[in-house]
Amino acid sequence: MAAHGSLRASLLAALLLTARESRPEPAHEASPWYVPDHAAMQFAGAIGFLSAGPGWSFLDDTVEAALLVGWAPPALAGEDFFTFTLKGQWRPFLLDVAGWTFRPLMVGAMLSYTVGDDYFAGLPSRYDRGYYWFRTAIRPALLLGASVGRPVEALNLRFVEGYFELVATDYRLVQFVRNPATVNVELFTLALGVKLRF
Repeated sequence: MAAHGSLRASLLAALLLTARESRPEPAHEASPWYVPDHAAMQFAGAIGFLSAGPGWSFLDDTVEAALLVGWAPPALAGEDFFTFTLKGQWRPFLLDVAGWTFRPLMVGAMLSYTVGDDYFAGLPSRYDRGYYWFRTAIRPALLLGASVGRPVEALNLRFVEGYFELVATDYRLVQFVRNPATVNVELFTLALGVKLRF
């Protein structure tokens, strides 16, 4: 009888252990929408020599928003300045090949504000009304790019993603429409960057 009791206790313990191991883990609560799910660092792209900041993804990473702070040193820009940029992108296509993800098309827009003595949001009094049609501190722009990424479990990251963007600011687009020959004078600015997705 003792042997049967011991056997039943062992079987019961084994069943409880199996049930515990097969029970699904409680789902992690989704973070609130305002908590960033990635961070970006970018080189060039009309928003500074280097820029970085948090980003938010929506609709399975097909729509993104980012807030970047850019900086350019005097040696490159003539003065030390900072640029604050709000960027939005649509990434409609996803290709998954051997653990790599490719986004062959990214389109978007951004609005940047540059702080510095040579930049203004309102026309300074030293200029006649209408002298400048644009504001040097505020730059809207259109974006076109692509990206490639891969999970990096060792760093506990969903993806590390490299990207490039062609950036066309309002000023360059208007100049091109007025005189298409200006396409030879850098209609697009190239940006290279990396995103760390948490």
